[in-house]
Amino acid sequence: MRREAVRLRLGESRLRIALSLATPPLLVLLSWVSWLVAAPMGVVAVLAVLAALLGYVAAFDFPLAIEVDADGIHRVSLLRRKLTPWGDIASISQPRRNGLILVTNDDKRHILLDRAIGEGELDLLRAQARLRDVQLGF
Repeated sequence: MRREAVRLRLGESRLRIALSLATPPLLVLLSWVSWLVAAPMGVVAVLAVLAALLGYVAAFDFPLAIEVDADGIHRVSLLRRKLTPWGDIASISQPRRNGLILVTNDDKRHILLDRAIGEGELDLLRAQARLRDVQLGF
């Protein structure tokens, strides 16, 4: 069986990508500097833990792009690619002017993108969602 080629790829804004990837190393640097100047260990520990948590989110969960194909919607992050099959998607909504949120059948919410989405991109996404009977909120 031949798989359908990727029909649609929407990327996150470059500024948001740069900020999400730069924040963890900056927090590590801030933690190290606070340790060097003999700041209270609580401050150093909080900064280090925050750097680790945000580093994990930036590497494994922050969506750099989404790809829409016959299998479902792929959230592409730096070190992981997560597929949400069309059968598991309850709706796709646009909570405000910017961004897209996917809601699964078990009521989990996943941020797809957090940037202004062009009308042409929304039309392509609408077409793909209508083919699979996915409810749209935009």
